[in-house]
Amino acid sequence: MRVERLGEHHEVGGFSCGVKVLDDWLRTHALDNQRRNLSRTFVLLDDANRVVGYYALTMGGVREEALPIHYGRGLPGYDIGMVLLARFAIADGHQRQGLGRDLLIEAIERAADAGTQVAARFIAVDSIDENARSFYAKFAFTQVEGDAGDRMYIRIDDALAALGGMT
Repeated sequence: MRVERLGEHHEVGGFSCGVKVLDDWLRTHALDNQRRNLSRTFVLLDDANRVVGYYALTMGGVREEALPIHYGRGLPGYDIGMVLLARFAIADGHQRQGLGRDLLIEAIERAADAGTQVAARFIAVDSIDENARSFYAKFAFTQVEGDAGDRMYIRIDDALAALGGMT
């Protein structure tokens, strides 16, 4: 297995993770978003070069009041840099094999690297459902208390410290 940046040569038409919106986004928006510099998509390929997972990253900002309380204390009153893990999926036939964990680790490492270049303090993810929230919570992503939204955060340095015990 290996991870590559999505390109025209990758066959994504048969990708299915069981969540239609994630499947459709990969097929219809990922390459266009990449061309337009809206996000970067990375695909997990098996030994036969089939796409068995993917994630997309983009940069953004977050205000102190939108963060979990323990993350926001003492920050300035303007947007703080973050990397958004905009999409994340593993194909149906490859779920529950540890590939999601491995791909998330790769995504966190890439986000952390981006954060060193453009000063991002957080990684955020918009969890699509309860299964996704549970998955990200296992990796210490935190929801904003009282927020009905699905965005979860982790400090980049906390994520890297946690990875030290996982890799």
